[in-house]
Amino acid sequence: EEQKYDHNGNDINVQWQQAAIHMKNMRHRLYHNLVRSLGEDIVRDNGPKYEQYRLPNTLSVGFKNVQSGELLQNIQMDVACSAGSACHSDSGSSNCGEQKISSPVLEAMKVPLEYARGTLRLSVGPTSTVDEIDEAS
Repeated sequence: EEQKYDHNGNDINVQWQQAAIHMKNMRHRLYHNLVRSLGEDIVRDNGPKYEQYRLPNTLSVGFKNVQSGELLQNIQMDVACSAGSACHSDSGSSNCGEQKISSPVLEAMKVPLEYARGTLRLSVGPTSTVDEIDEAS
C-alpha cells in the first residue's frame, strides 16, 4: 500500500489511526460518565458489542423512559447529537411525545422500546478534549 503524506510530511495513515484511538477513548469516557451520573439501569449502550464493528466517534445511547425529542431540545446547543430514531405517531405529526414505535434500525438492533424512545447519537471528534467530554456528560 502506498503511503500518503500531508503537506508537512506526516504519514496520513498514522494521523487517522491516532485520531481514531483518541475518539474511541473520548466515546468510552462519555459513556462511562453518563453511567456514573445516571446509573446502569437508565443508560444503555446501543452500539455493537465488538469494537471492530463500532465507529470510533459515535455513541448510540438510550435513556430509559425518556423521550429523545425532549432531551434533544434541551442539549442540542451544547453537544453534537441527534435523535436516535425517527418520531412516529398515529396522527403523522412529528411530536416525539406521541411516539408509539421505535425506528426499524433500533428494532433490528434489538433495543428495548423503553430505551429506543430515548436514544441519542452522540458524536466526538479528533479535537474533543477530556474537559469537553466531562462537561457534556
